[in-house]
Amino acid sequence: MPSHSTYIWHQFYLHWRKVVFCLLLFSTYISFSQSKKSRVTQQEKYERNKPKKEINLPNYDEKLIHYGFFLGLNYDRVSIRHSQTYLEDTIYKKITPLGEAGFALGFLMNIRLHDQLAFKIVPSVGFYTRNIRYEFTKEDPLYTNPLQINQSTETSMIEMQFLMKYRSLRRKNTRAYVIAGIKPSIRAGGRRGNSGEQRMNYGRIDCSIEYGAGLEIYFPYFKWSPELRFSHGIVNVNTGDGLYNRALESIFTHTVSLYFFFE
Repeated sequence: MPSHSTYIWHQFYLHWRKVVFCLLLFSTYISFSQSKKSRVTQQEKYERNKPKKEINLPNYDEKLIHYGFFLGLNYDRVSIRHSQTYLEDTIYKKITPLGEAGFALGFLMNIRLHDQLAFKIVPSVGFYTRNIRYEFTKEDPLYTNPLQINQSTETSMIEMQFLMKYRSLRRKNTRAYVIAGIKPSIRAGGRRGNSGEQRMNYGRIDCSIEYGAGLEIYFPYFKWSPELRFSHGIVNVNTGDGLYNRALESIFTHTVSLYFFFE
């Protein structure tokens, strides 16, 4: 009996390191399992108790008509086509359209046709600067023109925008949309020029094709919509027969605008 007991203790002495290692490994596994279970429980509790994002103006889009206003920034640059006079008259060297910044403001009426389709009527006033640089081969004593001159004309236009808007489904408090339509306009003021040789003249009537995209963002008390839009004139606004007008066959307006709508 004592010899058998001595044998067991002898074996334990030989393998005590392995026994201790196994006990430490088992203890670590138990501790890791309990920690993982605790983390899962805390995550589930957080997911269950975290505040849900509030839906602003939940019934806003069910109304038939909405009103609002907007502010906008624009960048205007005309496109030109040279006339036969430009090709034949040796006084003209180069004609270059230059881009200029402006702004616009106005009101809007949004008519709901469908949850994803709406019609917008936007009366507005736009302020533009049309600038064309003329370079000549020589000074003309009759017209007292220098070798280079910028014909810059500030123009304010009364505009009426008619636009169709297609919107995506609402995601929480946002909606994306695309928009397209037309924008007839008439000049309201600014420097008109004259029929003589020294000023660039533009027509009073213009009309543009409009298209763009935007994002509707719903706040607790209003809806804000930033919108990027492109405009291409379809009416030739070149009028008059002075030195600057007769070098061009046609002038069409092109505008890039960034609008901020508040409804």
